[in-house]
Amino acid sequence: MPGMKLALALRIHHKEGYAMLKKKLIATLLIASATFAGLGLSAFATDDPQVVAAVVANNEAQDAALGDRVETLLRTDIGLAGSRIRVVSRAAVITVAGTVPDEHALRRALDLASGVRGVREVRNALEVELPK
Repeated sequence: MPGMKLALALRIHHKEGYAMLKKKLIATLLIASATFAGLGLSAFATDDPQVVAAVVANNEAQDAALGDRVETLLRTDIGLAGSRIRVVSRAAVITVAGTVPDEHALRRALDLASGVRGVREVRNALEVELPK
């Protein structure tokens, strides 16, 4: 009666019999095999230095493009006229640096940068320029 205990443990009614138990067991084994095969392939892919280099290059290109989009937006915004702004992007974290004429421009620059699609975080390295 060990088969009956297994059937009860798997919540299979005794009338379903061993045929249903075999089907469920085979389906479970197939799913487990596919999962482990997928994990093995993904682990293999990340060990390949060329794949790692391609991923790093892609991330750097995406960061550069994101930084360029933010910097273009900030440089062309009329509310930031008179500002000298630099933008650095790393892992979708934008650092906005430079000088702005007043507090309003500082807040505007940070708000605009945080509104760009793809930006995860904005760090402030801006300074308000003192009047001469």
